[in-house]
Amino acid sequence: MTETELAALIEKAFDYRGDVTVDLKDGRQVVGYLSNRNLQGAEHCREPFVEMMIAGQPELARICCREIAGIRLTGEDTAAGKSWEEWVAKQTTKKKAQGKA
Repeated sequence: MTETELAALIEKAFDYRGDVTVDLKDGRQVVGYLSNRNLQGAEHCREPFVEMMIAGQPELARICCREIAGIRLTGEDTAAGKSWEEWVAKQTTKKKAQGKA
């Protein structure tokens, strides 16, 4: 996988609203919510990385991009089928039912 392909895959996983599975080059898998990414590196970490929230772990897990073989969208997208317009309509209906609209 090229650096450009990996960057696109990371962005897709970051935008996904469910858990992902990160396949590492050493054969391990990390499952969790991809909550942050830095594809340019940073002062405290000179190379690109992703950060994940993993169930049962209080700290974010940081994975260097050079260790990633692939990323799969494996968890349920918790916001699938939900839109801003639907939320507003539901709130309006709720307020009308309560006599507040």
